[in-house]
Amino acid sequence: MQNREINQARLFVYNLLSLLFVEEYAKTKQDDIIKNLEILSQNAFSQSVEEASKEILEIISKKGKEEIFRQYQDLFLIPFGEFIPLSISWYHEQREGGIMQLKVKDILGKTKIRRDENSFTAQEDHFGFTFTLSAYLLEKQIDEEIKEDLQKELFVEVLNGYLDKLSYKLMGTKSDIYFNVGIILENFYNFEKGYLEV
Repeated sequence: MQNREINQARLFVYNLLSLLFVEEYAKTKQDDIIKNLEILSQNAFSQSVEEASKEILEIISKKGKEEIFRQYQDLFLIPFGEFIPLSISWYHEQREGGIMQLKVKDILGKTKIRRDENSFTAQEDHFGFTFTLSAYLLEKQIDEEIKEDLQKELFVEVLNGYLDKLSYKLMGTKSDIYFNVGIILENFYNFEKGYLEV
């Protein structure tokens, strides 16, 4: 049985992850990222998430909010150095546009939404898109517009096998912002596994 308040908190975290992993959002919605990190730091679901949120806010206050997108570019867009791929298919089969993209499209096909190509230039199995889709599906389930637990299906079929790999890669980088995002992601992934009984 799902808990409405917990689902709203999960929706909040997925929205924050969407802001941090969608290129357009990291570039243009820094104020939203800061506001959400402030909320998370005061209502964290673990001590390490609270500390990681506060650490990111401190880095931003010292270096400026543009630092978010600068570090996003360094990690996810520049294909040398510390490059971290954000395609789930890459983690599954070391190539873009594989089985994981088809699985996301299959879940997407059960909804009325389609990928907004203005905000999402990447494929459907991009972590940023799947975090955004998770938030959308949770919101529709909370509002009882979707009866099926499509968000759980997305987590089990697509995200579950790869979120830990992404969080470990993030925690192994020199990026002080995304190192801390990796801590938040790892804690949230462990929470999701327990809550969804995966």
